Amino acid sequence: MKHLKIVLLLVFMHSFAYAQTLSIENISSNIQDSLQTHLKGHNREIVKNIYKKVNYKPLWVGIENEKKMSQLIQALKDPLFNYKNKAFDQKAIKRLFFLLDNGEISQSKKAAVYARLDLMLTNSMVRLVRFIVQGDVDWKLVQKKFKALKESDDIKVKWEMPPVKPFPDQNQLIIAIMEGDIHDYLASLLPMEKRYRKLVKLLKNYRVMKKFPKIKYSNKPLKLGDRSDRILQIKKRLQISGDYPKNAPLDKKFDETLRQAVITYQKRYLLKVDGMVDKTMTWYLNQPAKKNIQAIITNLDKTKLYPKHFEREYVEVNVPDFNLRYYRDNEMIMKMGIVVGRIDRPTPIFHDKIEYMVINPTWTIPDNLIKRDLIHVLRENPMYLKEHNIHVFRGKKEIEITQEMLDPYEHSKKRVPYRFVQFPGDDNALGRIKFMFPNKYAVYLHDTDNKSLLTRRYKVYSSGCMRVEKPFDLMDLLLDHAKGSYSRSDIEEIIQTNKPTTIRLRHSIPVHILYFTVYEEDGLAYFKHDIYLYDKIIEESVEGHKRATFSIPKKRMITVKKQREKQLPPLKKK
Repeated sequence: MKHLKIVLLLVFMHSFAYAQTLSIENISSNIQDSLQTHLKGHNREIVKNIYKKVNYKPLWVGIENEKKMSQLIQALKDPLFNYKNKAFDQKAIKRLFFLLDNGEISQSKKAAVYARLDLMLTNSMVRLVRFIVQGDVDWKLVQKKFKALKESDDIKVKWEMPPVKPFPDQNQLIIAIMEGDIHDYLASLLPMEKRYRKLVKLLKNYRVMKKFPKIKYSNKPLKLGDRSDRILQIKKRLQISGDYPKNAPLDKKFDETLRQAVITYQKRYLLKVDGMVDKTMTWYLNQPAKKNIQAIITNLDKTKLYPKHFEREYVEVNVPDFNLRYYRDNEMIMKMGIVVGRIDRPTPIFHDKIEYMVINPTWTIPDNLIKRDLIHVLRENPMYLKEHNIHVFRGKKEIEITQEMLDPYEHSKKRVPYRFVQFPGDDNALGRIKFMFPNKYAVYLHDTDNKSLLTRRYKVYSSGCMRVEKPFDLMDLLLDHAKGSYSRSDIEEIIQTNKPTTIRLRHSIPVHILYFTVYEEDGLAYFKHDIYLYDKIIEESVEGHKRATFSIPKKRMITVKKQREKQLPPLKKK
C-alpha cells in the first residue's frame, strides 16, 4: 500500500509538470464543455454548481493542488469514509494518470484529458460525501418490508426513520476543497462519530484476521482441567479474535487462562457464561469472520440515520443488547439490563423525552392486549382480574365484567369500551415505578414484578415496553432534574402509601431507543443476535444487493411461542 502511494504521487507530480505547460484557461474551457457531455447522474447539478462557483477553474490538477489531490485519493480508499470499498471511479482515475504519465495522450488532447480528470475527481469527492452522509441503503424499501411483516406474520414493526439527510451545504464543501481541508471536512460529516469510529476500527481488525480454524463438535463440553486436541484449536481460534492472549501457550490443556478467554467470548456473544465450551459455543466459534464483517457494515449503515452526536445528557436503550445506558457529558455513568418486546411484538425504535416518573403506578391494559391476551385468559380463569387486583371501568364508574360482554370485541376492530386497570401493589405488572415519555405507541420504561426475566439470555418477554433491572438507580439520576427535592426515605414513604404519585422533571431527559447489534465497549467487540431480523432486512435493501421482499426464515435462533401472558401478570393455577 505504501509503495502504491509513492508511485501514485510520483505519477501525479510528473503529470502535473506537463499540466503546467497547458494554460489554465484551456483546461477551464474543457471543463465547461465536459460538464455538458461527460457528467451524468444525480450528482451532476452539484458538480456543475461547484465549478460555476469557482469560475470553472481546475480544482485538483496543477502543482498548487498537489496536497489536496493526495488527500482526496487517500480519502477515497480510507475505510473511515469508504468502509464498503466503493469504486468511486478510482480505477478510471488511475488509468488517466497512467496515460498522461506514459505520454499516450497527444499534446492536442491533454487539456481535455486534464479537464476530464479534474471533473472525475470532483465527482468522486461529491459521491464520497453523499455516501458518508446518506449511505446506500434504500430506507423506503426497508420500511416497505417492515410493513409487509404485518400481513405475512402479524408483526407490527415501528421504527421512526427520519427522512434521508440532505446533501451538505455546498458552500462549505467548496471552501474545504479550495482550502485543501479534505480529511477534516469529511471527518466533520461522520454520523454518531464516537460509535462510528469504533465500528470502523473493528472492521479493519476483522478484515485482516487470519482464517478461523474449524473446531470439531462434541457432545461433551470442555472445561477447566481437560486435555484434548480440540483445546489446541480453540486456543488458536480465540487467539485470532483477541480473547486468548497472544503470548499464552498454544497447547492441549484447558487452563485458567483459556477459561477466562472463554468467559470473555461468551459475554461478547451473549452466550451462557460458564467458562465451558459446549456445542453452542463451538457453533459460534466456527462461524466465518465474514459474518462479523457484514454485521459491522450493517451497523455502520444504521449510523446514517442519526446525527453526529446526541445531547449532553440522555438515556440510550439498545434493544438487541438488552441494556440501558445513561450518558452525561459524553460519558456512560450507568448501565443496566432491560427486558424488551417479544419478537412478534417488537419494541418500537424511536426518540422521545422522559417528562415524569410515577411511583406506585397503576397499569391500564392497552386495547390490543385486552383483545390478544386478556379475553382469552379470562375465558380460562374467570377469577384472574380479582387475583391480580385488576378493576374494570366504564367511563369513571367501576363495573363487574362478564365474558359475554367481552367476547364480541376479541376479533373486532372496534375498541373495547371498558378500561382494565391494575391497581398499585407489589404484583403490579409495572412494579413500583414507571418512567414516562408520552408517545403514540404507549410504551415506556418501568419496574417489573417478575425480576427473573432479567436473568434470561434473550430478554424478549414484553409487548413493547421496556422493563428495567435497577429502576430506583435510574430514578436517583432523574431526581437530579425533579421539580422539588426527594430523598430515598421520601420515596420509601410514598411507596408505603400505595397511592400513585407523580414526580415531574424540571428538564425532560432525551431517551433514544436504538437497534445496534455490534458495538465496542471497554476495548471488546460485542456481537448480539439480530432478534427482530432488522439487520437482515437492511442488508438486503442495499444498493446493488436489493431484494424486493423479505420472508422470515423457517429456522430462527429464537422461536416465537404465541404465549398470551408475556405482558400480563402470570396466570395462577386453580
